[in-house]
Amino acid sequence: MCELFTVKSDENIPIEWIFHYAKLLEEYGFAGFGWGMAWKCEDGQIRRYRAIEGVRNDILAPQTLKGIVSKEYLVHLRRPSLMKSMAFNNSQPYLNEDQSLAFAHNGYFKNHDQYRSFYANELAGTSDSEVGYRYYLMKLNEQKDPIISLELTHQILEGNANLIAFRKNEVTLLYAGNNDNKMYTFNLGGVRCASTSLHSQDDYLFQAIFPTATNIKQIPLFTGCELTFGQLENKSYKESSMK
Repeated sequence: MCELFTVKSDENIPIEWIFHYAKLLEEYGFAGFGWGMAWKCEDGQIRRYRAIEGVRNDILAPQTLKGIVSKEYLVHLRRPSLMKSMAFNNSQPYLNEDQSLAFAHNGYFKNHDQYRSFYANELAGTSDSEVGYRYYLMKLNEQKDPIISLELTHQILEGNANLIAFRKNEVTLLYAGNNDNKMYTFNLGGVRCASTSLHSQDDYLFQAIFPTATNIKQIPLFTGCELTFGQLENKSYKESSMK
């Protein structure tokens, strides 16, 4: 029951802008049991923050992350499939050792227990999502195409899966595989965005949270794609609504 949100822009976005939308996604969705975010530094290196609290209850984040600006962010808002898995190490996104890839999952991998033993020495937590993350890394190490690797992760582990691969010096990759929580791409002024849909089968995401969104497109189910700039208005992030 998690929510995913990622953005990219040609100009720096202050982290407070991200907090604004992350809090709304948590409020209107089912999350609130942990959250995390990743962002790219000027040199492309990925940094990460995670917490066991929801973003609205995280009193440390505003001060800890104050002053951060970036052109690209990834946010994961958590509502675990198994409530007993609430723990800091189960908060997402996951980040690889050289800080070149952050990975986030919304859904539930039905076959995670069958593959957990393969990664026993690598897993830090107990969630199904981390098994998916390790499977994805394995496919990349096998020189599989990054988008095909996302598709294979869902095909093999089954269940529901919206996935985001947030990569150093590379375009962000999206995969839509959760019919209960569709994923959309859209523009907010000069910012290119992707978001899950609050587990709502209507357009409430764009009524309540992103009313100024344009160029809205649903990512077809079981499809991977890149988060690239579509037809953007000649506006900066400052001119998009913060209702």
